Amino acid sequence: MKNLSTAVLSVCITLCSLCASAQKDVPINEPDYNKPKLFADLPDRINFNLANLTNLFQLQVGQTANIPLTGNFTLTGTVVSTANNDNVVSVVIKSTNRLGARLTFTRVISEGKIVKYIGRIISLQHGDVYEIVSENNQYYFQKKGLYDLVNE
Repeated sequence: MKNLSTAVLSVCITLCSLCASAQKDVPINEPDYNKPKLFADLPDRINFNLANLTNLFQLQVGQTANIPLTGNFTLTGTVVSTANNDNVVSVVIKSTNRLGARLTFTRVISEGKIVKYIGRIISLQHGDVYEIVSENNQYYFQKKGLYDLVNE
């Protein structure tokens, strides 16, 4: 009787596993490489004055920011978020002249008192982004593809 109940249980488990379709319809988000470019009119590399961005740390949520990045590109927007810890200060700007874009700019001070700036201008509805890159203590925005930074 004990062998019969084990056999019946094994058959039930086998039938249930054959009928199960839990992994059958898993949605897969394929990257859309045909998204429109938000920064198509701008160069691949933008040198900027770091002081123009560090002034953003003084702004409060709801205030307007005008950030001149190049002679023909000023990012305008509203501060939507700020954060301030002992070693990290961050601000997020929602752009009003490049719709859908957000500028995230962060200053990190390491334990050795080394200051590093990171950030990006990104819109998930568009196919290009700008990321802050440092080279020889000089910061600049480098244009990249959205899917170079984001995986779905």
